[in-house]
Amino acid sequence: EDIYGQQEIHINGDVALAFQHYFYLTEDLSMFTEGRGSEVIFGVADYWVSRVTWHAEEQKYHLLGVMPPDEYYSDVNNSVYPNATAKLSLQFAVELADLLQHPAPKEWQEVAEHIEIPFDPDAQYHPEFDGYNQGQPVKQADTVMLGYPLGMPMSLKVRRNDLEAYEPVTDPKGPAMTWGMFAIGWLELGEAEKAQRLLEKCFKNIQGPFQVWSESSDGSGAVNFLTGMGGFLQAVLFGYTGFRVQKECLAFSPLLPDDICELCVRGVNYLGSQMDWLLRRDEVCIILREKAGNAKPHQLQVVLKSSGVKIPLVPGQPLTFPREPGCVSKIDSSSFCWPL
Repeated sequence: EDIYGQQEIHINGDVALAFQHYFYLTEDLSMFTEGRGSEVIFGVADYWVSRVTWHAEEQKYHLLGVMPPDEYYSDVNNSVYPNATAKLSLQFAVELADLLQHPAPKEWQEVAEHIEIPFDPDAQYHPEFDGYNQGQPVKQADTVMLGYPLGMPMSLKVRRNDLEAYEPVTDPKGPAMTWGMFAIGWLELGEAEKAQRLLEKCFKNIQGPFQVWSESSDGSGAVNFLTGMGGFLQAVLFGYTGFRVQKECLAFSPLLPDDICELCVRGVNYLGSQMDWLLRRDEVCIILREKAGNAKPHQLQVVLKSSGVKIPLVPGQPLTFPREPGCVSKIDSSSFCWPL
């Protein structure tokens, strides 16, 4: 129906986020200078500016008449996920314009700073949209995606409250990607066994005899459902590892449930290099390969969060260290970002 294309506009922000992550992982400006990536980012920013409405009393920009990722609702105002993606898109557009020495309209920064992000200070959680009452049913992962993939800053208490508010009211027959997003959230909070139980719900959406993923657990909806497969893969690649793409680093915070003794992730590309990661219960091993492409790779280091210890990564030499949060960054980088 037309309503999906007209109102499910958070897709614009999702596309911009993919461009942003690509740039942070590669520092490849050619996509934006020689390609047409800058047209995408600047066009999305202009779209958000054209789409918001100023609310003088609240001194906030509102995004009206949208459909959230939760497709049980439409024509709602200030859906928290689209508003958050708009904020991120606009912030990245300002950042990219500065790098390219492109004049950025002042409205990009103004809307980014003043767009409404719904929050209930009493319940300490994010309502899905204006007028949402806690306990209303939802179709799929929505507000819980503020933490991942959006990385919106919030306290651990608020992150937990969001997960606890929406998990019991999420349709058990909903789309397959939902439970992967909940699993990532609980892994962020250090609750690996709870995350694992939720992730296993994804398997209900795999249909025989050829083990094809369906949109809904009863087999209805879209078949060969790539979104559901993607949600499951992200739970493995970004949940167990705790990988988070940051401006200055690739952050990590590994955690495995009791029934997984080790996890190997090969070919993690970062700033021109490839890494193989082996996660075990108590330790992490990284092997840096020579390079991922033709460009000369940066010299990289591991920085451990609790101790601040910095360990250079040397191509071909395994580096093993105790399992704890940290990041991989350029050796000449002076600032670090950490996951939740």
